[in-house]
Amino acid sequence: MGLDKDLMTNRRSEAPKLELLRKPLPELNFSYSEKQSEVISHSGKNPLIVLGGPGTGKTQTLIAQALAKIDAGIDPNSILILTFGRDRADYLRDEISLRSPKTANEPLARTFHALAFSIVRMATPEDKPDPILFSGSEQDSYIKQMLLTDSADNLSGWPEELKAALPTRGFAKELRDVLLRATERGLYPEKLSEYAKTYSENYWSPIAKFWDRYIKSLAMREEGAADAKERIDPSGLIIAAMLRLQDNPNLLSDLRAKYSVIMVDEFQESDISHRLLLSYLSSEDFTIFADPDSTVGRFRGADPEGLKSYFYTLKEKGADEIFLLENYRSSEAIVELTKSVAMKFRGRNLVRDVTALRKDESPEVSVLRLQSQADEASYIAHAFRSAHLHNGVPWSEMAVIVRSPGPAVAAIRRALFLSGVPTRVDTDVFSLADNPVVKPFLTLAEIALGAIEINTENYPLIEELLFSEIGGADPISLRRIRQELSRNRDESDLRSATELILDAITDPIISIPWENAAPIKRINDLLRRAKTLLRKHPKLSISDLLWEIWSNAENIESEKISKVWRSSALRGGSRGGQADRDLDTMLELFESARRYVERFPNSKPAEYINQIRGEDILGDTITLQGQKAELVAILTVHSAKGREWEIVALAGMQDGIWPNLKARGSLLGSDRLVEALRSQSISRAELDESASQALLEDERRLLHVAVSRAKKSLFITAITREDDEPSRFFEELSELVNGEIDGEPLVTQIPRPLTSSALVATLRRTLISEFSSAPDRELAAALLATLAKENISSANPENWLGYLAPSIDKPLIEPGDSVYVSPSSIQNFTECGLKWFLERNGSRDGDSTAQILGSALHAFAALLHTNPELTPAELKTRLNDSWSLIDMNKGWVKDRELARATDMLEKFFTWHFASDRKLLAVEKEFSVTVGNAIIKGSVDRIEITDSNEIVIVDLKTGKTATSAKDTVDHKQLQAYQLAVIEGAFTELNSNTTSGGAELLFVGNNAKSASVRSQEPIDGEVFKAEVAEVAIGMSGSRFSATINDQCERCPVRKSCPIQSHGRTVVEQ
Repeated sequence: MGLDKDLMTNRRSEAPKLELLRKPLPELNFSYSEKQSEVISHSGKNPLIVLGGPGTGKTQTLIAQALAKIDAGIDPNSILILTFGRDRADYLRDEISLRSPKTANEPLARTFHALAFSIVRMATPEDKPDPILFSGSEQDSYIKQMLLTDSADNLSGWPEELKAALPTRGFAKELRDVLLRATERGLYPEKLSEYAKTYSENYWSPIAKFWDRYIKSLAMREEGAADAKERIDPSGLIIAAMLRLQDNPNLLSDLRAKYSVIMVDEFQESDISHRLLLSYLSSEDFTIFADPDSTVGRFRGADPEGLKSYFYTLKEKGADEIFLLENYRSSEAIVELTKSVAMKFRGRNLVRDVTALRKDESPEVSVLRLQSQADEASYIAHAFRSAHLHNGVPWSEMAVIVRSPGPAVAAIRRALFLSGVPTRVDTDVFSLADNPVVKPFLTLAEIALGAIEINTENYPLIEELLFSEIGGADPISLRRIRQELSRNRDESDLRSATELILDAITDPIISIPWENAAPIKRINDLLRRAKTLLRKHPKLSISDLLWEIWSNAENIESEKISKVWRSSALRGGSRGGQADRDLDTMLELFESARRYVERFPNSKPAEYINQIRGEDILGDTITLQGQKAELVAILTVHSAKGREWEIVALAGMQDGIWPNLKARGSLLGSDRLVEALRSQSISRAELDESASQALLEDERRLLHVAVSRAKKSLFITAITREDDEPSRFFEELSELVNGEIDGEPLVTQIPRPLTSSALVATLRRTLISEFSSAPDRELAAALLATLAKENISSANPENWLGYLAPSIDKPLIEPGDSVYVSPSSIQNFTECGLKWFLERNGSRDGDSTAQILGSALHAFAALLHTNPELTPAELKTRLNDSWSLIDMNKGWVKDRELARATDMLEKFFTWHFASDRKLLAVEKEFSVTVGNAIIKGSVDRIEITDSNEIVIVDLKTGKTATSAKDTVDHKQLQAYQLAVIEGAFTELNSNTTSGGAELLFVGNNAKSASVRSQEPIDGEVFKAEVAEVAIGMSGSRFSATINDQCERCPVRKSCPIQSHGRTVVEQ
């Protein structure tokens, strides 16, 4: 291949330089206590119960115990470690696998559900397909579909007062909760009917009938086709696994023989069915680690109240019990606060009396009241940035914990972003459908599908869409659009301004120029594209529809959002980090849609959107994401479980939010069912009281977990204002930390943000304020000068907008010098001088796929001149072979663009072979001098008529055709005609008579090529125009002009007549 052999040899001899992308494991300098050592070296001849509070090293002890057993010769494949969540299982698996020289064939750690599903699969006959596990959101969707049938036919016998609620999302959620709780506790429909009579629960009887229909419906789906897969819902998975083990004693025997060691982390998160499954896999070497005070999953069925009796049963069988009472995580102040929270739990727990081993010089626990949500967010941002700048605390050692998703999350995220603090919002803070990144794309899809009507009732949704990044509007710009639409309507038009906006969303023509309604135009274009695609492909999947919207969405700068986010993510910084996270969210959306289509191939797009709209938390999707280490985490207390940070802020401790004492399942009684099974109470009043007490205990456990996540510093914040007061938990913590307060409690004032821009703003304000003293002004000026010397650009007056005069006023080209112009630049300058100047000096982006495609089609069209014998089929083959060099996209997007390119080529063939003119040349360069102007360019096609007149044809591959009216005065075509008149092509034909010029459009939606013709011009008149253009191009000032191309102008963001292009001083 002509390569330098010595060079290749040298390259082979060099050691490859590889960049380690994964963070290395931290060195463990952990000295195990006497009690921990007892756990690690436990003989395994009898079960072991390890109890310890937060930060006492339970998980690290489990890891050390597993490693010790492996080092002692136990096969890793015979160790089964169970925990409460997939992320936790991943962590345990990685920690053990990477620290042990031995390998395992299967995951060392897994969740109970993962174990149960593997049992179900192992028990499935080889001639049957593997079962499918319903996700929670899919089960919700299935229940809703069945309830719609019930709403029409009432097959379950719902009472009259519930019929109106059957189709609602809230009812389906409560019903699913009852089914989950009943299944986890081993009930079945007949038994639930008995409980309905015992406890006089009128709704449990129809629930039992529905449940029976639900079970039979799943079974019928399985039996409906030979290759149908069994569908198992999450609540029934553990029971299904136990039934498989009962029916398959050989499998049960194999599993008992295989797992000689069983270890369970966070055992307090288990429910009754989990514990029954463990009893099937009984092993003598069985260790469980638990903290009853730290249960966060009771809403998922966790049964902390049942731990005491379970431990008693194990101890009767000879189990040992070890207490871990030394806290390695938190400072003494935080440990004492955690203990105070735990002491309010009912019952006695020996692990609450722990000792703090960590000794910090300046631990901090603060309980703060603030005036508003914005103040709360700003205070947290200031505290985090201060810790990072002054104390060197890494961003990854900070977290904001909230009780549940809400407006506080968005406020905190925004404040941290504005302070330059990189953040990562955990996926459970937003459900996928409620994520601000995803919402506009789902709304657009629903409108395109007809699921959302564009009417005044849905105007809030449309307005939200206009205010999104896709719309790019703000209240001021939207008000301007309202006013202009109202001013320009006919006198007989009685529509309101709101109705005018709504109609403009879908109308192809409106009463004002589109450039004045750009946000509406962007939404209009996307909907038109989506609806066109749906008409062409009636069976279009939801993933393809969302991709169509995403790939064409543009921002206020008329740039593709996908491209902008990608570029920002690659640049890094706080904005890049935000773009990176937004792209991750879109990946989750596409993966969720792809998975839905794969599992339900005959489903309609609207069904997917309805499903994820009903999710309270993100569905269980797995997408590849890079490691994002140095980010502040914003997450709920449920996601914070098992994790720790140097600095933690507990935000939003508001009345009604934390504790949230609103009864769960209050309509259908899921909590009462749990209490009935647990306490055997016999009256409805006792059940309600017991459920209420259990709910308060749950909320306090969440608080206990949240407080104990901090190592050194803990900030607890709440808002105090007339309509929003701190919660009882906040007041308890405030009294513990601040003591009793006489009179009105103090409200914390927000310090100035610790950013250079905020400092400069403060100094500039002091400098110009009439209320500042002379010494203060002098000090501010001196400090600004110091900052400017240190390269803080915002402190330098030369960078202040409106401060300096124009830096230069010289002409672009000196008088008398030649001005080189191209036909297209004459067109551009005539339309807008400023656009021409900015593009001439680097404002145009690099070649896009569309531009590369245009160049390629020009080249293929030119081949017909040099090789007239080429057939359309041969040219199509060449296009197909070259496509990978033209379009870098993949999959159906690439195929669609190739089909479009082929269509353009076919249109050109048809036009070419139908033409009665003779082709003289293609891609012919020319040069013509007109005064100081030198016109240089290249024409696509030179043709000659039967009457010996020369006609120029310019091939256009864009999607929008120039109107016949605009073609009459098209400057680019006139320049080509002038070249003919001036004899630029006499070597081809001695005649200099122009027969006119044509624009040939092959890229629009017309079935055939569209031709726009221009009559022969008066050469002398156009020469005068060229001379005037040359004078303008050589000048020192360039004017912006409103025209029909403004909405597609690539330099709009620099245009002073566009609202988003104006400078601050102009506004």
